[in-house]
Amino acid sequence: MVVMPVDWINGVAAVTAARAFHFCRRFLPIPKWLRPYRTAWLRADLIAGFTVVTLLVPEGMAYAQIAGLPPQSAFYAAPIGLLAFALLGSSRQLVVAMSAAIASISFATISRISDPHSAHFIVLSAALAVVSGVICILVGALRLGRLARFLSESVNVGFVSGLAVMIAANQLPKLLGLEGIRGNFWQILDKLLQHLSDAHGSTIIIGSLCLTLMIALERTVRNVPAALITIGFGIGASLIFSLQQYGVPVVGQIPAGLMPPQWPAISVQEWLMLVPGGMGLALVTFAEAVGPARAFSVAHGYPIDPNRDIIGIGAANLGAGLFHGFPIGASLSKSAANDRAGAKTQLSCLIAAIGIAFVALFFTRWFYALPEATLAVIVIVAVSSMVRLKKLGQLFRTHRTDFVLSCLTFLAVLTLETMEALLLSVACSLFMLVWRSSHPSLAVLGRVNERFEFADIRLNLATQTFPGLLMLRPNNGIFFANAEGLREAILHEVQASSGPLKAVLIDLAATNDLDAPSAEALAGLLKDLQGQQLAVMLTRVSDSVRGGLVRSSVSYGNGVSFYASIVEALVSYLSADNQLAVVDEIVKSGIKTVQMLASVYHSTASSEVKSD
Repeated sequence: MVVMPVDWINGVAAVTAARAFHFCRRFLPIPKWLRPYRTAWLRADLIAGFTVVTLLVPEGMAYAQIAGLPPQSAFYAAPIGLLAFALLGSSRQLVVAMSAAIASISFATISRISDPHSAHFIVLSAALAVVSGVICILVGALRLGRLARFLSESVNVGFVSGLAVMIAANQLPKLLGLEGIRGNFWQILDKLLQHLSDAHGSTIIIGSLCLTLMIALERTVRNVPAALITIGFGIGASLIFSLQQYGVPVVGQIPAGLMPPQWPAISVQEWLMLVPGGMGLALVTFAEAVGPARAFSVAHGYPIDPNRDIIGIGAANLGAGLFHGFPIGASLSKSAANDRAGAKTQLSCLIAAIGIAFVALFFTRWFYALPEATLAVIVIVAVSSMVRLKKLGQLFRTHRTDFVLSCLTFLAVLTLETMEALLLSVACSLFMLVWRSSHPSLAVLGRVNERFEFADIRLNLATQTFPGLLMLRPNNGIFFANAEGLREAILHEVQASSGPLKAVLIDLAATNDLDAPSAEALAGLLKDLQGQQLAVMLTRVSDSVRGGLVRSSVSYGNGVSFYASIVEALVSYLSADNQLAVVDEIVKSGIKTVQMLASVYHSTASSEVKSD
């Protein structure tokens, strides 16, 4: 037997520990908030964690039913989801758990493949969480989080608002004690009106009482768990009045405990069928998570990594799938509650994960008498905040085109299947991106009086123009889709000029690179201007843009000049045109600007010295 030297073993152990520590520092965000952790934060994180639990238990069971699953599925998905994001995500207030939108998309995806009442439906839901999680992890690892921007804010408002109305419509039959009513929003509404006479009286009474109670608590007492109190009321009423004997549907027995991890046993064909739904879930997850995470980071003054958050959400979904759960995402309501409760770090989510596991192990037997109408009430009240009427009103006042697109997306969700509506939303976003990019915006510049700034003369009347010089600035980057349109717009401005021109100044600050078609179009524009005996002055040209022009046979000289700034080009033109008085005024204005900046700097520096 070979005995290894003690020093060698200690050295290997030290190297291994150092590498493990380096791995944790690089790939896990925990050291970033654990090292500066203060004991004074512990109370706030504990309160926030318990607050999340009080919201997650009732809403989680309700959202599980939106996904077409038994309530206990929420207890399988939540703990591992909270734990995974707390370990891997960079946002310290974001809560990754059950989401109404994600649950609705999950149901729409799986119901196409399997019967919602079958055991295989549960397995497929777990598999969809795995697929969505793997996609999120890949997107985050490849640093492609910006793909979420392809679902524009205005389209996303319409999609989420329509999804909220659709989710609420699906809960109405449970409030009325009606069964077998499904379809799109209009079909559900039509069937409800036809079968209104068949509504179950006792179910309506308990549902109405729970709805009244929850709305009253939400509006009058903001610091109490309204959903949890409503569940307690529903269970108490069900037990005291034996509502099940009167035909009121109840949740029934919920198995206690947590499930061990298991790979979903489905066929290769079914895995492939889940990929489109997984991609759609990933896209909605990105769009839901990025905005709140950025808002929390700004409010609390710490940096975030969106790609790291996407990896965290992916790991949460992967874990939820392996532990017999269903797809989850960033929960806006629980994240806001977590922040309002004073959460300082992701320790609050770790505490919430422990709390949910504790409930799953010891308290599920108390939910057997819970009326399904009570869960429907919790869903309806929860999704009501997803209908963003204020944002729609703002779009109507400021951007009518975006408002129309938002309304079209809203109607699409109510009329089409959820996945078709999601695809339509993405298509609308891409269409608007291409349409706006291919319709160039061109500013005609003038100098803001006595300052070193330049603005569009059509938007700012207090601007100074210069005889013989036309100053232009494309407000969008030049690329193949808008290059020819921009060329035509610039030539139109030249033709529409009120006086004879000697030179055209084009500011290319918005263009970082040129593809081959745009480089050829810009080179053709310069030749057109030179053909009209006009000098061409290009300002703020990046190295890559200049390289593209050089490859298109455009170089310094031959009527084309490059300048580092608009001021430099302007002074050069005025000097060559013997407008020396104007040059002198510009120089004096520049000296005043420098003096003003120096004065501001000195006053700031002196105030900092005094404070020290």
